[in-house]
Amino acid sequence: MSTTTMGLYVLLGVLLLPIYVILLGWFTNGPRDYRTAFIGLGYWAVIAVVIIASTAVMAFVFGIITSL
Repeated sequence: MSTTTMGLYVLLGVLLLPIYVILLGWFTNGPRDYRTAFIGLGYWAVIAVVIIASTAVMAFVFGIITSL
C-alpha cells in the first residue's frame, strides 16, 4: 500500500469522522428543518473539500521540494 493511499484512508476515515457523525445525527434524529440540515451539510462539504485540496497541494509541493 502506498503512502498516498494510506493517507487517503486516514483522511477520509479518521479526520472526517466527526462530519460523518454529524450527518448521521442530522438525518436520523436531527432537525426537522431540512433547509438548516442542507446548509450545515454544505458547510461541512466545503470544509472537507478544503482539507482534501490542501492535502493534495502540500503533497505536490513536498514532491517538488524532494525532487530537487
